[in-house]
Order: sequence, then structure tokens, then C-alpha cells
Amino acid sequence: MNHPRNMHTGPRDGFTLVELLVVISIIALLLGILVPSLGQARDVAKEVVCQTNQRSNGSVVLMYANEHRGRLPGSEEWFEMVIDSIDADMPANTLLCTRENMPPVLFCPNDTDPFPKPYMTGTMEVTSYMCNGAATDFAMGGGKRIKLGLFGGEGRTSEVRAPSACMMLGETTNYDKVADFDHQAVQDAFTAAGSSAANARSRFHHRATSGFFHNGRMNIYHMDGHSKALAGKTVDPLPPSEWPGGALMLSTTTFYPTLSLPTAAENPDFWGPPYTD
Repeated sequence: MNHPRNMHTGPRDGFTLVELLVVISIIALLLGILVPSLGQARDVAKEVVCQTNQRSNGSVVLMYANEHRGRLPGSEEWFEMVIDSIDADMPANTLLCTRENMPPVLFCPNDTDPFPKPYMTGTMEVTSYMCNGAATDFAMGGGKRIKLGLFGGEGRTSEVRAPSACMMLGETTNYDKVADFDHQAVQDAFTAAGSSAANARSRFHHRATSGFFHNGRMNIYHMDGHSKALAGKTVDPLPPSEWPGGALMLSTTTFYPTLSLPTAAENPDFWGPPYTD
């Protein structure tokens, strides 16, 4: 019996075009499902690392307070204490300090600013984190220290009414001092120290200095020792006159013009004394 010409009765080799397209479609579908999940897992991991770093830094501050009858360190002192506690090796010239030659514990993994500090001042506050409150520098108020919020140099833990709600450390961009300069008491304090409220507000207002590095959220280390992400409040963009350092400082990596922390009027316990005055 003769078989029809070209009829193949043995096992086939390879896939048909239709089968290959089905396999490719399935792989593409799986990638579409898995890739976003992997990205979200990576974001969560970075947020956890950031919170761990915050707790490490904050615990040093709390230990200091426990050893000094509740006295909290000043705006610059807390950073120096963290450096001392980990025996960090850093450049002798603080102007050469960048995140590449500083301990990783001082930085949020999502902070991409190469100079996450007020690098014009010459201080060695090279960090993604900031303390609650603000103090004058030598260019503002002749070096006088002002008591603002927790970290003005004279704050004590006993003054905090709600430790679980009160911010000790947050995240920052180029400028490391964060205070609520919408509050009249803060503006009055800067004016009394010899600086204009307008100048101080443009440099240290929390909307101009905050770093919402975690998809619009900021990690907050509270006075009771816990760290938690806080979603930024959506607000109208700041006018150019209130951008820190002027228009040249505005960038997506160092400034979040449409996000804000709660004001002292909205949540006085978040900022602590003297915002409740």
C-alpha cells in the first residue's frame, strides 16, 4: 500500500507558530503580573531599611535624654552623637563629606540627593534625616540658639504631651532643619533672634525641606521609639519666593512642592512644645 506523498507519520520536531505564540503570551502575562509585585516588594524593603536606620539614630538620642534628665540634644548635637556611637571613619574636612564616604545608617535608600545636607554651612550633617525643630546658624541671629519644637537646644522629654504622636526624626532633602513656620510662635522666635521670619521660613519651612521618599510618604521616628510612614498631605505648590535657595534648588530629587507634613494648628502633638502655646 502506497502512502500519500509528504505525509509525516513520525513524531513532530519543534513547535508550530500558534503554539510558540501561546507560550510567549503566557510568559508575557506572567511577567506583567510578577514585575509590579517585585517592584512593590523592593519599595517595601527600602522603606523597612530606612525605618531601621531611623530607629538606630533615634535610639542614640533617647539614650542621651535618659542620661541627662530628659534633656534633648540640640539640632547639630544629635548627628554628632550618632557618628560617635558607631565610631565612624569620616573625612577630616567636613566639606568633603558626601553619602559615599559616610555610614549607610545615616541615609534613606530612596534618597538620591548626592548632598543630603545644608552643604553651604560647612557643618557635617550629611544625612537623609532631620530633627524636629530648628536653630539659627551663625548667619542667622549671630549664632544664637533658639528653642523651637523639641530640638532647639533646651527641650526635654518631660515637655512632650503625647510621645507616640510626637515626631523626633523625619526625612529631609537638601536642608536638614524642619519646623512649622506657618506657626506664629516660630516666626516670632526667629524675629527675636535677629532674623526675618520671611527668610527663616524660606529656608526651614517643613514643606520646603521634607523628603517624602517613599511614594509620597515619609518615615517618622516618634518620641516613644517607633518608626512609621506618614503620607504627605497634598497641598498647592509653594510660590517661588518660598523655594529653599530659590528656583535653582527646585528639583524632583530634593524638593516636594505639593506635599506637606501636618501643621501645628492641625496636629500640635506631632510637633510638640512650644507649638501648643
